[in-house]
Amino acid sequence: MKLKNIKVEQILYLLILIFAFGIRNLHINQVPLSEDEAGWALQALAVARGITPSFSPGPAYPILTGLTFFLFEDTNAYARIWPIIAGSCLVLFPYLIRSLIGRKAALIMAIGLAISPTLVLYSRIADPRMMAVSFAMMAIGFSILRKPIIAGIFLGLMLLCGPTALYGLINLGIAWLIGTLLSNLKVMEPISALIPISLNRRGLASALFYSIVVILVVGTLFFRFPSGIGAFAEILPSYLQEWIISSGTSLAKLLISLIIYNPVVFIFGVLAITQAWRTKDTLSQWLSIWAGISFLTVILQPGREVFSLVWFLIPLWALAATEIAKYFKLDGAEFLPSLGQALLIFLLMALGWLNLAGVASIGGVLEANQLRWAIIGGTIVLGGVTTLLIGLGWSMKTAQQGLVWGLLLGFGFYGVSLMWGVSQLRPNGVQELIGSSTVTTFSDDFRETLGDLSEWRTGMRNTLDVVLTTTSPSLRWEMRNWSNARFLPSVPVGDLPAVIINEEDQPSPNLAIGYRGQDFTWWQTPGWEGVLPENWPRWLVFRDAPVISSNIILWARGDLFPGGVLGEAGDSGTVDEENIAPSSLPVD
Repeated sequence: MKLKNIKVEQILYLLILIFAFGIRNLHINQVPLSEDEAGWALQALAVARGITPSFSPGPAYPILTGLTFFLFEDTNAYARIWPIIAGSCLVLFPYLIRSLIGRKAALIMAIGLAISPTLVLYSRIADPRMMAVSFAMMAIGFSILRKPIIAGIFLGLMLLCGPTALYGLINLGIAWLIGTLLSNLKVMEPISALIPISLNRRGLASALFYSIVVILVVGTLFFRFPSGIGAFAEILPSYLQEWIISSGTSLAKLLISLIIYNPVVFIFGVLAITQAWRTKDTLSQWLSIWAGISFLTVILQPGREVFSLVWFLIPLWALAATEIAKYFKLDGAEFLPSLGQALLIFLLMALGWLNLAGVASIGGVLEANQLRWAIIGGTIVLGGVTTLLIGLGWSMKTAQQGLVWGLLLGFGFYGVSLMWGVSQLRPNGVQELIGSSTVTTFSDDFRETLGDLSEWRTGMRNTLDVVLTTTSPSLRWEMRNWSNARFLPSVPVGDLPAVIINEEDQPSPNLAIGYRGQDFTWWQTPGWEGVLPENWPRWLVFRDAPVISSNIILWARGDLFPGGVLGEAGDSGTVDEENIAPSSLPVD
C-alpha cells in the first residue's frame, strides 16, 4: 500500500493499536509472575533450553514464548509478550468488520477494546487465554473478508490455545445454529442478508488445511517437540472437565465484575439488544444471540471463571458501539443544548463520586454518611429532571443526545482511571475482582538480598549454593538462572548450603551451625469473604480492602556476612533463635 493511499481512518487505527500495545506493555517487566503465570513461563523456558516439558493443554503459549525466550531473553516482559501482542491486536477486529457495523461504530469499538480494564488486565497475564480470544476474532474477521487461508491460520493458532478456545468456538457454533433456526422460522433475517457467505468446498478445504498445518508445525515447533500434539489432544478433556468440577466462582461475582469494570458496554450493550429485537435490526439480532449464548454458558458452567466474560464482552462491545454511534449526531437534536446537558450530567456524576469517596473515608459516622447518600441520590434525581426539562424545552432527541454524551464522558473518565489502576497503580490485582486470585509480591527485595549475598561471597550475583524446600513455580521462575539452586524436599543430612529458602509454615532447618533468617512477603490473596469487602464504598473508590499475606524465609549461613564465621547453633541443634528476626539480613 502506497503512503499516499493511507487514509485518516487507517491512521486512527494505527494510533489506537500503538496506544493499546503501550498501555499493556508499560512497566510489565516490573510485575512478578503469579503462581499460574510462572507455571506457564517455566514450560516456555524448558522449550527455550531444548528440554521437552510436560505441556499443559494448549501448547501455543509455551511454544511461542519459548521461541521468544530463545531469540531474546527470559524476562517477565517476554513471558507476557504474546498475550500483550494478542490483546493489542484485538483492536484490529473492528477494522475487519467495519463494513458490517459501520465505520463510526468500528472506531468506537476499537477504542473501547483498547481501554477496557478487563481486556487490559488479562492481556498482561502470562497464559494463552487472551491469545485464544484474539486469534478467534482474527479468524472471524478474515472469514468475513473472504480470506480463507489467513482465517485458517488464525483458527489453528486459536485451537492451540487450550480449553478456552473451545469455549469460544462452541459458543459461536451454538449461536450460529440458533440464529439459523430462527431465520428458518422467519423470526429474523438470515446471516446471508448481511454477509455474502458462500461455504464453497475449496475455501473451506483451504481453511481446514492451513489450520491443520499450523497445529502440526506450531504445536510441535517444527516437529521439535512432538508432545505438543499430545497437549493439543488434552484440550477437549480439559474443557469437558470444566463442566464437571466447580471453580467456586459465584454468579454474583461475575455480574458485579461485569458492571463495575465495564459500565459503558453493559449499559449500551443491553440497550442495543432491546432495540435490536424491537426494530428488527438483523446485525444486532445476530450479535445479541452470540452475546446471549456466551453469557448463558458462563452462568451454567460449573468451572466458570471471570475471564470467560471476555468472550461475552466482544459481541457486547460490537452492540454497544453501534448504539453509541447513533448518538454522535442524532437527527433532530440541537448541538449546544446537548453539550450543555452533557457537561451538567458529567458534573453531577463527579459530585456523586466525590460524595461516595466521602462515605468511604468517613467510615462509621452515620449522620454524615446519610447526608452524603442523600446528595448522591439527589444527583441522580437532578440528572433525570434536567433530561426531562431539556426534552420539554427543546426536544427529546436533544435530551437523549445530551444524556448519552454526559454518561459517556463520566463513565469514560471512570473507565480510563480504572484501566490505569489495574495496569499501573495495582498491577498485581490482588484487590481486584478480575485477574489472579493469588499474586506474587516483593520479589525485588528477595532478588536484591539474595544477589547481594552471592556477590559478597562469590563475586557474582547468581552463583551461590541455594537449597529451596518449596515447589512454588514463582520461586522456581525467580531462581531460573541460578546454576547452583536446588529444589529438594528437605536439606540433605550433612549438607550445609550457603542459603536455605522455605515457606513460613515449614519447620526451621535442623542444622548443626547457625543461620540467620529474613522473611519476605511472597504471596497475597484477598482477605474478605463474599464478593465484595464489608466496606465496599472504600474498596470501590480506593481499592482499600484486607489481604492475606504469606511469607517465605531466607536462611543464610553465618559466614556469609561481613565478619561472620561458622558457628554452632543453639543447644537444641537447630538454627539460632536469636538470628530469626526479620532485620537480620542486610537489604539494600
